[in-house]
Amino acid sequence: MKARAQLIVDAGGLRWRSAVPVVLCPTGDHRIHLVQAAGGPLGGDDLALDVRLGAGCAAQLRSAAATVVQAGRSPGPARWAVTASVGQRAVLDWQPEPTVICDGAQLHSRITVALQPGARAVLREVVVLGREGQRGGHFVGELAVDLDDSPLLAHTVLLDGTDPVLAGPAGTDGARVVGMLAVVGESIRGPAEGAGEEPGLRWACAPLDGPGHLVLALADRVTTVTRLLDHFAPVCSASRLRMGRA
Repeated sequence: MKARAQLIVDAGGLRWRSAVPVVLCPTGDHRIHLVQAAGGPLGGDDLALDVRLGAGCAAQLRSAAATVVQAGRSPGPARWAVTASVGQRAVLDWQPEPTVICDGAQLHSRITVALQPGARAVLREVVVLGREGQRGGHFVGELAVDLDDSPLLAHTVLLDGTDPVLAGPAGTDGARVVGMLAVVGESIRGPAEGAGEEPGLRWACAPLDGPGHLVLALADRVTTVTRLLDHFAPVCSASRLRMGRA
């Protein structure tokens, strides 16, 4: 299955085009939920979302439920691509529910964000290796952020619950949940660089070579990771900006 959805937020209002199984549903003044209208993604699916925010606008993108990636009949991984263009002084708050990579499944995810001067973005991704009792499949997650046409962040996460190296002491060390939070853009006041470890949780926060910071976390439970990422994520200032008039 191949599908490409689109969301545009500008001075003219909110416009969107869903493409099953990627369905967009506005749920608040500045909030849009992604709703999976069919099972999957499945192996071989090629799904995409194009987001465009005009100058001074803002959008919070969430998902109605976790995304469950399963093996399909078609060879190759499922693909999920998000491309976002964020205008001057605009704010993108991207924090969907976790993505679960079932046994035998493969997902290649790529998020590409282009920020104009004064724009900001909060970008969160939480990946769970397998359902309860599973080891989990293969995941490649790429994140690329440019600010004013200059590279700000290029980050790749590679996970595989069946790979003894990636799931070993030098990798996830048996942890099933991996979380990432990037807070990027001008006027971002990041926390001090740091790291921590406690039973069932390891995390690190590092400043970028530019405005923003990146947080990575490994844990045994989804709630443990989301609680940590909530601590580092600023409250999106969407309420102070306009989303456009419908």
